[in-house]
Amino acid sequence: MVLRADQLEHVGRRARHHRNPRLVKVSVLTMIAVTGHFVSYTYIVVIIRDVVGVRGPNLAWLLAAYGVAGLVSVPLVARPLDRWPKGAVIVGMTGLTAAFTLLTALAFGERHTAATALLGTGAIVLWGALATAVSPMLQSAAMRSGGDDPDGASGLYVTAFQIGIMAGALLGGLLYERSLAMMLTASAGLMGVALFGMTVSQHLFENPTLSPGDG
Repeated sequence: MVLRADQLEHVGRRARHHRNPRLVKVSVLTMIAVTGHFVSYTYIVVIIRDVVGVRGPNLAWLLAAYGVAGLVSVPLVARPLDRWPKGAVIVGMTGLTAAFTLLTALAFGERHTAATALLGTGAIVLWGALATAVSPMLQSAAMRSGGDDPDGASGLYVTAFQIGIMAGALLGGLLYERSLAMMLTASAGLMGVALFGMTVSQHLFENPTLSPGDG
């Protein structure tokens, strides 16, 4: 197969996506957020059982609610993401950080009551909704940052995402051997770091089709 001249511009040393500061920043923050998510998501069944206090058939229903919340959230964030991309991402990341913080507090409390089960259930559903919603938000930011090299932008974003999955599962396994509370603390901390980075970054989520004041 012979590549055309325009295709060769995005290959090897001519590729520009790895020298795009905005794209690199989006990818790094994505990697941190995904790592934070998968630290705990790898053991979500254990979290629901031992932290939230939901067991048996109800555990399966809560897992289903986690998935349904994600399905519902994606179409709901489409319009806000188009109009206020940075605001939508910040709200999503704030919600994720809050969900992990609440689950961390419940893990350290080590008490199972009706109130803690209700709070924990809310945190799990919120986690499911926002984890699913934030992913396309960050992917959109990466594609916008890629400019005239969407393939390179997509490749870098996917690589960062996969590294986050691997790192999160590995770190989660190491922390799980110590305690669920430490594992959830790591998730909350990593989400907080990613949230801070996204909040202070200028023009990271700006939509070129809108005026700067809209994004």
